[in-house]
Amino acid sequence: MTSLTGLSGVVLLAALAGLGIARLYLLAVPPTPDLVAQTARWEHERARAGRRAHRDSNRARGPLERAAGSVAEQLRDRRGRQLLGFERDLAVAGHTLEEWLTKTLGVAVAGLLAPFVLWVLVRALELGIPIAVAPVVGLLLSVLMVALSIVDLRAAAGREREDFRRALAIYLDLVVMSMEAGRGHAEAQPAAAGIGTGRAFLELRDAVEGARVSGVTAWEALGRLGERYGIGELVELRSTLNLANEEGGRIRATLIARAETMRDARLADARARADQATESMKYNLILMASVGVLYILAPRLLYLITST
Repeated sequence: MTSLTGLSGVVLLAALAGLGIARLYLLAVPPTPDLVAQTARWEHERARAGRRAHRDSNRARGPLERAAGSVAEQLRDRRGRQLLGFERDLAVAGHTLEEWLTKTLGVAVAGLLAPFVLWVLVRALELGIPIAVAPVVGLLLSVLMVALSIVDLRAAAGREREDFRRALAIYLDLVVMSMEAGRGHAEAQPAAAGIGTGRAFLELRDAVEGARVSGVTAWEALGRLGERYGIGELVELRSTLNLANEEGGRIRATLIARAETMRDARLADARARADQATESMKYNLILMASVGVLYILAPRLLYLITST
């Protein structure tokens, strides 16, 4: 019995020693972390901490703003990937998710309460409309308000992206002209970005000038801008130029080809818009002519009908 107890003690001490050695080995030689997952986790935590700091610094906000901030936090935590495209639309339109939710919640609540206010007025006139109609109409109005807000956001994002595409085409033309004047592509990029005006050119300029501070190329910075705003042309430009060599000749040839492609796309889009405007004008003229003919013939037809 004593020998068994001694043997059990030896086994226990050996196990504890093995665990200690394994622990020391892990501390001395830690496993290689997954850098992609680690970076994604750091970015998520940093963004979340920034949002919390912003929320804590704005305690004086109203209940609607606080509700919108809470809903936005929950959506980002649970539906972050599905929300990525929507947040790109918000970013390119110049809004944040909290601002859009505040506005949308406001109009939804207004649409929900408006039928009750109208019912009180109708009740005062003794028209006999039941109260059960008010919540149904209010719910329909709220859904309609939210749908219109989403449609308006999509339209605004489309217009902003179109402005970015136009600014990018002009920017590439300016870069090519600057390179043909004798400048290198590294010098032509910031010089061309500083010429234009407007929000799109300012964003391009900030991306190009910030690339030097970040230690990346201007095309990489423009590609990141395209990813943030959902502009495919900027991402494609980065991919195309990354395939080219760092020699000025290849960069120049790639830029010239890309500028010509975007110039042709702009001309085709302008022709399509002009054709659409011509068709709309044609239909408007037909409608106006039909109304004019009806205005002239209606009294005569009424006279003939009533005279018989």
